[in-house]
Amino acid sequence: MKNNEKRDFFCACCRSPRKLRYDRSLQSRHYGQILVLTVVVTAGSFPWLVWKGVFALPIIWAFFESTHKSLYRKDLKCPFCGFDPTWYKKDVRLARRKVEEFLKQNPQSPILQRSRSYESISQDNN
Repeated sequence: MKNNEKRDFFCACCRSPRKLRYDRSLQSRHYGQILVLTVVVTAGSFPWLVWKGVFALPIIWAFFESTHKSLYRKDLKCPFCGFDPTWYKKDVRLARRKVEEFLKQNPQSPILQRSRSYESISQDNN
């Protein structure tokens, strides 16, 4: 399975094609960036902190982890209908309420336009 195949999917609510830009967890290149940044911080603070600058590693790691998770969560939410699978996993009623609120706030959403066109077709047939 290619790496991009797991990132391409359809929204469970509106069936629009989606593509994730971020993975759920950090990759090896991120750990390399964390290590390089820790070395730079340690080297920069060496005259004042000596080797205590190495203790910046958990802080930098936590920053990377929280930033990456928030970007993943932001990317996971559907921009067309507002469906968020993580909310659906936690509480279905709350997820439904959030989708309804999103659709009320965004009346030009393609989902609402599509449903309006279906309604007009069904009214024309009756």
